[in-house]
Amino acid sequence: MADLPDYMREFDMDVDYGFTAVSQQPKTTTTPTVDPKLLESSNLEIAKVKTDVNDIKSMMNEIMQIVAERETISKEVADADIQNRFKEIEKVILPFLYNLSKSEEPYIHWPNRGPIIKAQIEKILKLTRG
Repeated sequence: MADLPDYMREFDMDVDYGFTAVSQQPKTTTTPTVDPKLLESSNLEIAKVKTDVNDIKSMMNEIMQIVAERETISKEVADADIQNRFKEIEKVILPFLYNLSKSEEPYIHWPNRGPIIKAQIEKILKLTRG
């Protein structure tokens, strides 16, 4: 293990992958034979599997189109809902800020501001948190 490059030192090198390095090709003593009947039935099974796979691919494409359409619709609904909420928030905040800024006087007389501010806060929280 001393021959390992630095970048390999942090890896587990004791994993058995099921192969062994050899100096030459192993000699085979028998020639594999194939029964033609098995091959013929395998071809039929493979053709059936290919048909089934094509059917599954077609169904998956339909499902993916439906999912994409629903995601688009959901996103559009969510975007429209967010835009509406922001408009409602503007209706609460902008008049408040406008009324605070419309006078040139250096001081603002604001009796009973606690309940008024709390009501505005509740309106904003209702719009932002639902």
